[in-house]
Amino acid sequence: AEAGADLVLLDNFKPEELHPTAAALKARFPGVGVEASGGITLLNLPRFCGPHIDVISLGMLTQAAPALDFSLKLFAEGTTPVYPALP
Repeated sequence: AEAGADLVLLDNFKPEELHPTAAALKARFPGVGVEASGGITLLNLPRFCGPHIDVISLGMLTQAAPALDFSLKLFAEGTTPVYPALP
């Protein structure tokens, strides 16, 4: 924040450490945003919400998502693609 950051990421903080740290940041740099991340799930999310937290990131939203297998085939202009018969 001292270097002019708009947002400070507090990563892997326990809620009991996160909130006082965020409050101290906001007291010293009132215009800075504070983001909480790391170890946050839908079950423990309420413990990370607070008046000094502006953004909460949940990596589990993308890390726990199932994989989707797809492909992209490109054909030269003027060619006719041939698709295999679908079962």
